[in-house]
Amino acid sequence: MVISKSIIKRRVLLIIIWAIVLVAIIPAVTGYTHYISYSNSSPVGPGSESSIAQHIIEKKFPDNSSLIVVVNGSSPSKNMASTVLGFQSNLSGLGLKNYYSSSSVYSEYAAYINNEINASISSRIIYDYTMIKNNAIEIFSEPAEFYILWSHDGFNNSSINKNVMDSFSPGTYREKFYSAIINSTGSPYNRVESSIGRSIVMDLFNATAFKYLNITDYNNKSSIINATSYMLNYSGLSYYIINSVVSSSNPGIFYVTHYGIYNAPSFISSAYVAGNISLIYIDFDTPAGMDVMGSYTASELAFPAVNNLAMKTFKNAIVTGNGAISYETNKETQKAGFAFGLIFIFLAVAILFAALSWKSSILVIIFSGIALLLGYTSEYITGLILHSVSYIVNYTLTAVILGISADYLLFIISRYRDELRSGSDEKTALETSIRSSGRSILISGITVAFSLATFSFIPGFKSWGITLFLAVIFTIALETTLLPVIISFLGRSLFLRYALKPDINDKEKSKFYKAAEGAISKKFFVIIIIIILGSSGIYAFFNAPVTYNFNTGLPQNLESVRGLNLIDKSFGSSTLYPVYVIVNESIGSEKIENISYYIASLSWVDRAYGPYINGKYVNSSIGYSSYKIDSHYVYYILYSRYSPYSKNAINAVSQLRSNHDLIVGGITSTIIDEAHQNKIIYSELEILIVLVIGIIIGVSFRSWKYPVISLSGVFFSVSWTTGILYLISKYVLHEALIYLIPVILFIILFSLGNDYTVFIISRIREYSSLNRDNAIKIGISTSGRVVTTLGIILAVSLGALSFIPVAFLEQLGISFIISLIIDTFIIRIFYFPAMISALFKNKI
Repeated sequence: MVISKSIIKRRVLLIIIWAIVLVAIIPAVTGYTHYISYSNSSPVGPGSESSIAQHIIEKKFPDNSSLIVVVNGSSPSKNMASTVLGFQSNLSGLGLKNYYSSSSVYSEYAAYINNEINASISSRIIYDYTMIKNNAIEIFSEPAEFYILWSHDGFNNSSINKNVMDSFSPGTYREKFYSAIINSTGSPYNRVESSIGRSIVMDLFNATAFKYLNITDYNNKSSIINATSYMLNYSGLSYYIINSVVSSSNPGIFYVTHYGIYNAPSFISSAYVAGNISLIYIDFDTPAGMDVMGSYTASELAFPAVNNLAMKTFKNAIVTGNGAISYETNKETQKAGFAFGLIFIFLAVAILFAALSWKSSILVIIFSGIALLLGYTSEYITGLILHSVSYIVNYTLTAVILGISADYLLFIISRYRDELRSGSDEKTALETSIRSSGRSILISGITVAFSLATFSFIPGFKSWGITLFLAVIFTIALETTLLPVIISFLGRSLFLRYALKPDINDKEKSKFYKAAEGAISKKFFVIIIIIILGSSGIYAFFNAPVTYNFNTGLPQNLESVRGLNLIDKSFGSSTLYPVYVIVNESIGSEKIENISYYIASLSWVDRAYGPYINGKYVNSSIGYSSYKIDSHYVYYILYSRYSPYSKNAINAVSQLRSNHDLIVGGITSTIIDEAHQNKIIYSELEILIVLVIGIIIGVSFRSWKYPVISLSGVFFSVSWTTGILYLISKYVLHEALIYLIPVILFIILFSLGNDYTVFIISRIREYSSLNRDNAIKIGISTSGRVVTTLGIILAVSLGALSFIPVAFLEQLGISFIISLIIDTFIIRIFYFPAMISALFKNKI
């Protein structure tokens, strides 16, 4: 009573304080988006096998922010090589923040060639080419001139002496050639060629030039290169390689722009090309998920410019990758913001009919808006603490705050109206409303706040816990201080005139009274039926198949999603998510070779690259220096036939992990570790939430029976919802149930569901002077309309998440609608009265 009187007495001061608060939070409200992150990563413990593997492999393959350009409809060619390399060169001129490098089949093959053709080999090629060229000139230039002069004389033998003298320089070569051709027979051309052979010294270069060149092509570059390639045939160097070396200081680039990807190793071509689909990877020097400007990662920030360049460069190209998907998903979800705008309209209409007050409709919009501003301030504070806030929190926060702010407002106003209808004056009615409803809101709010705070114990969800905890606390403060002050100024004018018609004991005519009466009369039947039905739901809650793929159910109209699907279809799902196998080199080359044979024998491995293995073939002569990491480890890259998120992939990688000589990494290995970690954490979390809620309700109402009733009722609704949602996801949405949905549903609904428990119990206990069943029926009757309205408000506000075209939020929104409908119309109306009547003998 003292607090309620104090609030009314100091109402002007409270308005001033709240005005100052609202001005003070402006920087937070305008700056919270700086901390919003669109990363979906969920970390596993540093001691897990996948984390150890990632720590080692990231030295070779950093898990950095990236984009992928999917070029469609163009087969690899030398022309395409020039276009792609030009695109890669132009990326450097875009001024992309934190841009590091790009790679394509052409740049990678060019780099491979340059690496294989090292300085020593390149020098040998150029030396041999130059020697053959110079020797060819020495042995063929003069005979070629002689042949031309001789042809002018009709190849007459009498002109041989004169033509030799005119075309040759004095010396041994001239004398030997003259002697040889005078004594030769056959066609003029053959006589010249045979004379050259009998006149020169047959060293390596002369012999090569004489064998592969002649007087007509000795100074032709292509012919000289061909002769060089024949001489170097033992080294496996082709004509194309030699031509590239002698023609350019960058033989790799010359090669791909003249010969495409001819003879490219399969481990390069298969990673970038599939039919007429080719990939270009764009990498940044910041870790994936790390924001570099505002709420954007490097790849998100670069997406518009890269996409624009790709559209100009290629006829048919799509930019995809996590950065592109995040950028486009963000734009798409912003379009769904209208759903939250409609919530305000719905709240106003719902409050109008529930409280019979158009002024209350205005108040709910004002107070919900202020509560949202306080919620955004909570995000800002969380960002200051953690440096980033998950973008999903933004939508969840909006839905939760809109729901509970409207709930608390309606609860206080409805109680104020009830007191006025019972004949109390304005001051007394408000004080009673503040005292009774304020206490209920405080208990409820603390329950919700601490329950939602448990999100902080889930890896990757710490920002959820802190943000929602602060937002609920701020909302409680707002609703229990400023709202009563505003009501005190409005008084009876808050309601429509007929809304204050005296209460003439019409409680027994209420449908809620009759429903409670029926539930009490058949309480054990009601309890048994709900428990039986709940058993199937409990099974679904613990055993429903789930996926760890956050990309499931992405909007198919997004170009980036279409690009991702094209990669999956053309290259296979594992192309972007291979399995990494790391081996300590200290086990010895023989054991490493045995591991290579073992990997090649695995039926689920489509292809693998590493020590001694190329594709599915093992060859002990293949070196593995390029597969070393820090001189301690060697690694393999395995491409699976299965989707990395599938049960088959998980089983296959689990079998691979059973070999203790191997350290297995990659997304499938991470899923295995995450599932194991979550099984422990989620179990502990669920127990913690139950204890927190149970203790708060038990202590508040001084009975262990109320927590049992409340917690069991909410758990039944959550369990049923999980089963129903699984069926909807599988057969209607055609997408897998995301693994986080059950645990998030558990946390949020256990938090908010017990909101109503506090309201109902508080009203029932107000009639504790009556006998048990009458107190229950009247309590349910007087709270029924309000609680049902609150349930519908919460279902609509949280259900608005289903309009956001992201599978995770869509599933979450649908689950809230289902659960809150079950909770509002079954658990609260039938299960609660039956359980209270069954557990309490006499006094409630």
